Amino acid sequence: MLNKLFQSKLFFFSKEIEIKRLVLIGFLYRFILFSVFYTTITKMPDSWSFMELSEYLLRFDLTNYNGQRTPGFPLLIALGFGKMWVTVIYQFIIGVVTSVYWYKTFIALKFNKKASFYFTLFLESFLTVFFYETNVLVEPLALFFTTVLFYEIANGYFQNYSIKKELWIGFILGYLVLIKPFFAYIGFLMYGFYILENFSFRKIINQKIIILLFPLFAYFGWSYINKINTGHFVSTTFFGLNLAQNCVYFAEKGSKEYDWIMKSYVKQREISIRDSLDVSMTIWRSYEYDLKKTHPNFPDLSEKLGKYAIQTIKSNPKDYAYQVIFRSWIDYWKPFMAWHYDQFNFKYVNKLFLAVWYLQCTLTYIFTLIFFIITPKYLLEYTKNRKVTFEIFGIILIYISSILQALVTYGTNGKYSYPFDFLLIMIVLIYLKEKNRLPKRLNTFLQ
Repeated sequence: MLNKLFQSKLFFFSKEIEIKRLVLIGFLYRFILFSVFYTTITKMPDSWSFMELSEYLLRFDLTNYNGQRTPGFPLLIALGFGKMWVTVIYQFIIGVVTSVYWYKTFIALKFNKKASFYFTLFLESFLTVFFYETNVLVEPLALFFTTVLFYEIANGYFQNYSIKKELWIGFILGYLVLIKPFFAYIGFLMYGFYILENFSFRKIINQKIIILLFPLFAYFGWSYINKINTGHFVSTTFFGLNLAQNCVYFAEKGSKEYDWIMKSYVKQREISIRDSLDVSMTIWRSYEYDLKKTHPNFPDLSEKLGKYAIQTIKSNPKDYAYQVIFRSWIDYWKPFMAWHYDQFNFKYVNKLFLAVWYLQCTLTYIFTLIFFIITPKYLLEYTKNRKVTFEIFGIILIYISSILQALVTYGTNGKYSYPFDFLLIMIVLIYLKEKNRLPKRLNTFLQ
């Protein structure tokens, strides 16, 4: 019966039976979980600002927009006519296509078809994948574009010299910036790696510079639109507030000119500690309960918060360094689950999912530990041969991502790692495969 189904026009998009199976399993998996266990479209605090921008896009008018978000993800919501259930369907489709690219990436990395198929199912089985897709958040879209990017890298991008390929990679990098400005560094990292391989001064300017044009245009183009609407040339007007989050544990050590910020910040921090609330979100509570009343113009307030943060950080480098290393950076490696634990369809089923989640968290930590252990080996190899590989580029990107997010903000830092979690696991699997360290039973099963 399945053979007839796979031979039908419904599966016209591929001749490979493994891809057809992945698509069928991917949709069935999401349909069962969503229709039976968790029929909830999750909205986090971040979701509302994305929905707000989507309304502007639907009106084809950005006049007076407050600049809080970039349009990459809100455009997807707008394509769903502002309906969140349509957006979730889009994200399920994107998730299935992402799994196909994972499979194709494994194939490009010299895994056999059977191993590629089962490792893809393993990646897709992580509950974070499903629950992010039921969310009104950027993560599923960001995961898709980073997956496509690394598929191209696995297929030899750094050895490719096609103008069409550069334009395609440039588009991916540009759209990643529109999804989250944080991703702006990726294009420069790729260009830098290409130059360093077989370095020569004549190589500094080459056709691969095309890939930088798209993210630069996306970043500065959107910043200019924000300048027109808010008077502030920033990619997002959340920047100042996000930077101020880093000061939460030394908020009172700023200049007296920012006393109006510090009084509220410290008060809300103590309340957060007393009531066991998320301390990293203190500045948001300060904004909601105090600062918004005296400074209703959010872009202007965020700029002032940014100036306060920069001055306070400069005056307290040790406190900032401790915050970055021992809170923000460490939190990057902690998995974050974006669900509403009390909104499952059946009583106690949430406990079952929580048990699975704890198991998957343990697996994630094991993979992360192995990743840390094997990093020196790959770095040593790179210093010797200067050859850009899928593994070395992925390792450097993951570490740079962990450092940059820690420097910029504090709070739900685990979301920053999500678009690269698949990459970390792939790198570990490549190492285990090359060193014949996979369990014997697994090796036999995958032959």
